[in-house]
Amino acid sequence: MTQSLTENQELVSDLVACQLVIKQILDVIDIIAPAEVRDKMSAQLKNIDFGTHPATRDPITRRAIEKAIALIDMKFERATPH
Repeated sequence: MTQSLTENQELVSDLVACQLVIKQILDVIDIIAPAEVRDKMSAQLKNIDFGTHPATRDPITRRAIEKAIALIDMKFERATPH
């Protein structure tokens, strides 16, 4: 059953779908990737030079990068045995 959605509703739906896929990917990485791989994922995003990288000129993209870093760190900090 297909329902007509507004452009904003479609965007929100797309974002939720992406979040669900990302959660699944993070769960898989958490199981199969060694800690070094997880650290590298986070480090690659942290190494983006916010002063010069063209993508960070857009405040939405900049926030997305910052949120991605926080999500990766949060996810793997909880999974790391101490």
